[in-house]
Amino acid sequence: MFMLAGAMKAKNTNQTKNKSTRKNDNAIALGSLEWYQEFVRFVELRDIAPRTRVSYLAWVRRLHEARPGRNITTLSEGEVLDFLIALRHERELKDSTVNQAACALRGFYRDHLGRDWKAWSKIKIRREEQLPNVLSREEVAKFLGAVRVGRFRAMFTLMYHCGLRLGEVIRLKPGHIDGKRRVLRVVGGKGAKDRDIPISDELLARLRAFWKQHRNPEWMFPAPGRGWMTTGSTLGQALHRSERHLSDSAVQAAMRATVLSLGWDKRHGKRPVTCHTLRHCFATHLLDAGVSVRLVSQYLGHSSLKPTLVYLHLTEVSESAAREVMAKFPGL
Repeated sequence: MFMLAGAMKAKNTNQTKNKSTRKNDNAIALGSLEWYQEFVRFVELRDIAPRTRVSYLAWVRRLHEARPGRNITTLSEGEVLDFLIALRHERELKDSTVNQAACALRGFYRDHLGRDWKAWSKIKIRREEQLPNVLSREEVAKFLGAVRVGRFRAMFTLMYHCGLRLGEVIRLKPGHIDGKRRVLRVVGGKGAKDRDIPISDELLARLRAFWKQHRNPEWMFPAPGRGWMTTGSTLGQALHRSERHLSDSAVQAAMRATVLSLGWDKRHGKRPVTCHTLRHCFATHLLDAGVSVRLVSQYLGHSSLKPTLVYLHLTEVSESAAREVMAKFPGL
């Protein structure tokens, strides 16, 4: 019995290794193809966000893997549409994921190869419109108090107080904080846009105190590196010498650990608490306090008021005000 179990485990391990080897071989083969190298150069030269570049290359790679033995530059309009249809109906991927694939392949075939197919104007994928998950002020305080590591607590506090995206906070530099004007400047945010966000005296003092712990000249939130404890250095020394900022995966791992410690991984059917939840809380709590939608939209870096208006559905003040007005309607 034990021999059988050992044999089955060895077989599964070999299958995993073979699958991984085939995947690596495909990646090497794809990287050596001239048409793929040209597309990589095309994507790198485009004025798009780094994550969008990664997405474009990933979806072209997945299409290449789905059509083994074919040069995907020669695929017909119908074959590309069949791939997208299979993602939705056979793979049952979310509409937002299918839309991401469609955008990537449109970039490859239309923008790069010049295939201006009629399909691009016909593809209409309805995005899921779910209300954001928002914590109460008390829940935010409880969450921040449960974060065990100081640098992550400082980072999550800043994300909540300024409504920052994860990519914006990890790339923050000391020079982006103007103490005299009490303003934090987001440089190169979503859409390559800069914006200013006011900060309180209390937050400014906390950020200064945190930075003085490491005094890294380049990054507000430097990464200590995996082996820093074996070098004989203190954490502050490791952070001071670091040339890299914290990775998004490290921050997300700290978020998940805190959420699990609070038992919030299953919050009565609500969507999970993530780093972006703090941004949602920032917007909703500002609107609760009576800050104008226009200002909140400006602080969030939205190009229009439409995405900001979603938070009006979540404000307690708006609901209570509406009840007061409705209570005065005649006929009761």
